Amino acid sequence: MRVTTGFNRMLRLPGASVVDVSFGVEGVIVTVRLRRRRRVCSRCGQLGGQLHDRRVKRWRHLDLAASRCVIECELRRLWCRDCGAQFEAVPWARAGSRYTRDFEDVVAWLAQQMAKKPIAGLMRIAWDSVGRIVARVVSEHLDQRRLDGLIAIGVDEISYRRHHRYLTSVVDHEAGVIVWCSPGRNAETLQAFFDELGERKQSIKAVSIDMSGGYEKAIRDSVPDAEICFDPFHVVRLAQRAVDQVRRDEWNAHERSHTPQGKWIKGTRWSLLKAPAKQSIEQLALLHEVQQANKALYRGFLLKEELKVLYQLEDPSLAPAHLDAWLAWASRSKLEPFVKLARTTRQHRAGILAAIRLGLTNGRLEGLNSRIRLISHRSFGFHSAAPLIALVYLCCAGITIQLPR
Repeated sequence: MRVTTGFNRMLRLPGASVVDVSFGVEGVIVTVRLRRRRRVCSRCGQLGGQLHDRRVKRWRHLDLAASRCVIECELRRLWCRDCGAQFEAVPWARAGSRYTRDFEDVVAWLAQQMAKKPIAGLMRIAWDSVGRIVARVVSEHLDQRRLDGLIAIGVDEISYRRHHRYLTSVVDHEAGVIVWCSPGRNAETLQAFFDELGERKQSIKAVSIDMSGGYEKAIRDSVPDAEICFDPFHVVRLAQRAVDQVRRDEWNAHERSHTPQGKWIKGTRWSLLKAPAKQSIEQLALLHEVQQANKALYRGFLLKEELKVLYQLEDPSLAPAHLDAWLAWASRSKLEPFVKLARTTRQHRAGILAAIRLGLTNGRLEGLNSRIRLISHRSFGFHSAAPLIALVYLCCAGITIQLPR
């Protein structure tokens, strides 16, 4: 068997024929010729550009054993009326890349599993080349139809860098993937998402968020007919903060830790915050002491637990009456943190009940946020949002990379 025939069968480069193989300092250099005669611009895909000149171009391919493999081909440079002088398109590499598709697909698949530095060492490329490869692969694989037919979405933010640098991510509840991501966490950020949707935003019927005023404003301005659902976790967390504030107020009223009573109040924190089913015997005993010794603390604990019961009702139709009864109790509890919480909850009553009725939470978003944190931590942070967003799409947007077989 001839060497060129063997490399043709081994490399299987689409649209190319191997004409020569040589071994040099760079590794194995495989010279190929393009079988297609039509002139196609690599940037815009237009046919029939005028011939400008010819040049030899090289692409890094997957290694052969321990040797680098370099694909070499003489290409025509075309004069495109829209793009100017550009190389003609080749089927085995993406436009503007110095690597073949197979090589970039392997790098992108590895980027879904590990950090950039070990990828750079394994594939023997520069660290910043990994980021550029990921961006090219994501731009090709990211399905533009992902924004079509959205019905129920979730919106949340996550910090990716110090000094209040945030990303806003939008999740499709039905598909369970991130469909849009952008730096920022205010109304303008989310408004950019609705502007990109255009008329497609009319299909959105429900949006789950935390109690962020900026997001709520953008939703009401862009999709006024959609129901806003406030995430149950954030509602319960407000009650936990309220009961903890009651404890702090009692601690301050009893001269903090300068008195035995103040020290005792300080030690009741976890008995008040944890669910009774998850407490140890000692914590339950301490909770019983709270019931006997400090009525204000115990009243705050009961208010917090009663609000949690709102999300555990077997019949969701009972939720409005339960919430109204809780609001009345909290308003007359004489505990200032819970009086404030009752005012806040009453303003968001419709969104709280909509989340219960539709069964929408931001739990999936919180899980995806944990994955985004892992991506950021294993890369030891990012200087800008663009490379992080590319990795977020690669790992959290449902992109499947097919490895070369």
